[in-house]
Amino acid sequence: MNTFNYSKEITFGNKHLQKLSFDKKKYDFVKIITNLFNKKLCEIHTWTDTTYPFFGPNMIGKDSHTEFHDAFYKKIHEGWADFMDLYEDFVRNVVLPYLGLEEALFQTCPNFRVHLPDNVAVVVEHYDSDERHNHPHGEINFIIALTDMYDTNTIWTEKTCRFRDFVPMVQKAGECTSFGGNTHTHFNKINKTGKSRVSFDFRIMPLNYYISDTDLTSITTKKKYVEGGYYKRIKTSKIYKAIDIWDKEKEKFNSTMKKYNVNSAWGVVDLFEKKMAEYAGSKYAVSVDSCTDALYLCLKYLDASGTVILPSKTWISVPCSVIQSGCKVKFDNYTWTGAYQLKPYPIWDGAVRMKKGMYKPNTYHCLSFHIRKHIPIGKGGMILTDDKKAYDWFRTVRYEGRTMSEDGINYVLYKKDVIKSQGWNMYMTPEQAARGLELLEKIEDDNPDQESSGTCKDLEKLGIY
Repeated sequence: MNTFNYSKEITFGNKHLQKLSFDKKKYDFVKIITNLFNKKLCEIHTWTDTTYPFFGPNMIGKDSHTEFHDAFYKKIHEGWADFMDLYEDFVRNVVLPYLGLEEALFQTCPNFRVHLPDNVAVVVEHYDSDERHNHPHGEINFIIALTDMYDTNTIWTEKTCRFRDFVPMVQKAGECTSFGGNTHTHFNKINKTGKSRVSFDFRIMPLNYYISDTDLTSITTKKKYVEGGYYKRIKTSKIYKAIDIWDKEKEKFNSTMKKYNVNSAWGVVDLFEKKMAEYAGSKYAVSVDSCTDALYLCLKYLDASGTVILPSKTWISVPCSVIQSGCKVKFDNYTWTGAYQLKPYPIWDGAVRMKKGMYKPNTYHCLSFHIRKHIPIGKGGMILTDDKKAYDWFRTVRYEGRTMSEDGINYVLYKKDVIKSQGWNMYMTPEQAARGLELLEKIEDDNPDQESSGTCKDLEKLGIY
């Protein structure tokens, strides 16, 4: 949607004085701007020896031309990618979805505010679209606190337009609040807190209020309120069109989809598999919900029967998988490290190994992504193979026998799927795969094996298999 109802949402709605919900660690504007001044921002008034006069009504514009402002805007004009890229990302992925907009105009360069002790940051009581400030109608204001905002160092604004029922805009550092500064009168009190208030703010212009041939200009920047001047056009990040049950979960891994340019939830899973196969040296990789189930599926695919020989010192779930697949277990007290074979089958339990090129041709090598493993996504597994037939079979049976679609990535919609085989509920979720992609980027080429026969319980002594 590209239209916004200002009266409904701001004047009579709840988007005036509402705090936005977002990842404060990802959008850490406080840290970026603190680094610029190398000073606690609430003490920014000690950053310079300059003494500033009281910014009275005859000094409109002077309040935004201090040494603090010069440093901030100079950094932007020099190309401050750390801040400006994050600012634009915040507008695109937090503000526009909050407003329910897919496309809008936003203030190209945000306003930096410093509310010094015993001074004000906004010179006169006003609303942005009044005759003195000349902002076009329809803008929505957003303010991000870089210090705590409270009492006399914050903005005081009408709670209800034209009612003069002023309330303080209380915010913790890092928080963002939307408010109707375009129509609601607001002002600063003289800051008696002894601490500076630092913040930045910006405006969004919905397309249905935008007038491209306006002659209105900003009183501080002298820029016209047009695209390419005061404003820049922005669209929300492309969100995939949900095709199945992952629709409700898409926000949890949409950033990963954007980063890797995939357009479906299963595309995240498919990419994690391809990246892991490339790292390990296999042709294919199939993700499942655990290494234990990976071993089980390999035994079922090979139609294993008879006795499977395991090292007596291994993880407790491995003999369980062997028995549940229809085979018997025989223990052999031999030493191993990192990976071992389920003899006589070409199946390898590699749960505690993660090395580049670790795959051996013509095997079925099983991995673990348990919380204590090299790539700790919580719970998950993968099968490395060169066998295309096995690859296709694993992908079908891991998801209850569901049919792959023609794109080879997604599954046919359940209502349309003519299911031809049985299967198991053993798939890896896109959320887990997204986390796996992030961690795989950081994994070293050669990581020490996490366990060996010397660190495992001797299962033969349990006498239960």
